[in-house]
Amino acid sequence: MSEQAVAEGESEQRTDRTGFLQGLGCYLLWGVMPVYWKLLSAIPAFEVLAWRMVWSCAAVIALCVLVKRTRFLYLFRDPRAVRTFLASGLIVSCNWGVYIWAANSGHLLQTSIGYYLCPLCSIALGMIVFKERLTPMQKVATALAALGVGYFIVANGGDIWIAFALALTFSVYGAVKKKGGYPALPGMAFESLLTGLIGAVALGVGAIAPWIWQIVPATPDAMAVTGPVADMALLAGCGVLTAVPLLLFSAAANRVSLTVIGFIQYVSPTIALVLAVAFYGEQFTLAHGICFALIWLGIAAIGVEAALNSRKKKAIANRVPADGAM
Repeated sequence: MSEQAVAEGESEQRTDRTGFLQGLGCYLLWGVMPVYWKLLSAIPAFEVLAWRMVWSCAAVIALCVLVKRTRFLYLFRDPRAVRTFLASGLIVSCNWGVYIWAANSGHLLQTSIGYYLCPLCSIALGMIVFKERLTPMQKVATALAALGVGYFIVANGGDIWIAFALALTFSVYGAVKKKGGYPALPGMAFESLLTGLIGAVALGVGAIAPWIWQIVPATPDAMAVTGPVADMALLAGCGVLTAVPLLLFSAAANRVSLTVIGFIQYVSPTIALVLAVAFYGEQFTLAHGICFALIWLGIAAIGVEAALNSRKKKAIANRVPADGAM
């Protein structure tokens, strides 16, 4: 093995590590996001969604200006880019809307189920769309996770449509982004611009006909902030809260496989589940315990496999000098 090959291998490993950390940071932020939506629960979810789309656009464009990477409007001349980011923007906006409403209306556990299902959908899309192959341990982990989530759904029932809506929209969003293959920041800026325009139109319609917000009425939580100044500050904060994890997700999706992203996604629903039970008084059942046990057993299997592969790569790299290869 040549030194060049070793260098390329180390570069790929660093890229994978960077992508993994970006994905992990993204899901940590998404995991604690329900707390933020509870603060805004006195405002109808549809109105919060419209403001979120607008302020996210502003935050991403401001970030582009800050890092002096403002060349993304050229994507308007690329029909494929317009189709890709219009589709991804609409899909993720649907995901946001369902999530905001569910988190503020007492269905946080259902969002947790949805994001436990999401990695399974991502893995399926990875195999179908990108022809990714699962390792033996990944197959075991997928089976265990599917069994745990399936048992949880059968045992609990309820508004399962929320879980499936979240799982399908976000896994398809990830697949669309990966299929597009555009650079993270310009792509995120272009997508945010498109969704921001849609959000601005929605706010304009709402200003003329405010009754449209009541199609999905607010369900205020005890944590809800009701002052107009504080509400506007929180709505503006939606931009940063949305842009940062989405940027991390876009970068991670271009660096690592959908299979890896699929398993990182378990971080977010675990945090949401803990919040639902520990802070918002939702009941933790035997089904929760079984689901947790099976999912984390699967994740442990993936962790063991990753550790063994890492040791193998290091062993190969350490043998290179002894082989005398150039």
